[in-house]
Amino acid sequence: MAEQDLSNLLWAACGITKSKYGNVKSKRTAPSACNSQEICVYVLLAKGVFLYSEESHTLIEVAAADIREHIGTQKMMKSAPMGLVFVADLSRMTSPYLKNKEAQRFCAWVDTGYISQNVYLYCAAFGLGTVALSLVDRDELHQRMQLQEHEKIVLTQVVGYLP
Repeated sequence: MAEQDLSNLLWAACGITKSKYGNVKSKRTAPSACNSQEICVYVLLAKGVFLYSEESHTLIEVAAADIREHIGTQKMMKSAPMGLVFVADLSRMTSPYLKNKEAQRFCAWVDTGYISQNVYLYCAAFGLGTVALSLVDRDELHQRMQLQEHEKIVLTQVVGYLP
């Protein structure tokens, strides 16, 4: 995937629309419960696993391994040139309204839906194909991505050029 397409896609997913100032958090293209901004977007490419830093609009290398084959359980999805993994960092959900696990999970699922929809809209506008995947071996992918216990994989999504 071209670097500019990837850059634009990630900004559309959950890029910064208003910078933080003082104690006020930045604003993203996608809303989040109590502005927790708990969803982290990881990018799986042939050259490795990367975390999207929306603050600096850069990719941070997490691992040099190609783990795209673990993006979903469907065989046809494993050949996609790029995978997105939406990970809920539950440690960011500090609002009194989000203290119980059920509220955290529900809000993380909803917030992931907004981000995934932004990816769908970007892809539709620029001739890319995408599909969200819920059939994922989350334990295997969690381990391969070297995530912490408080980080939970919510959904994955593959992206590629349409023929």
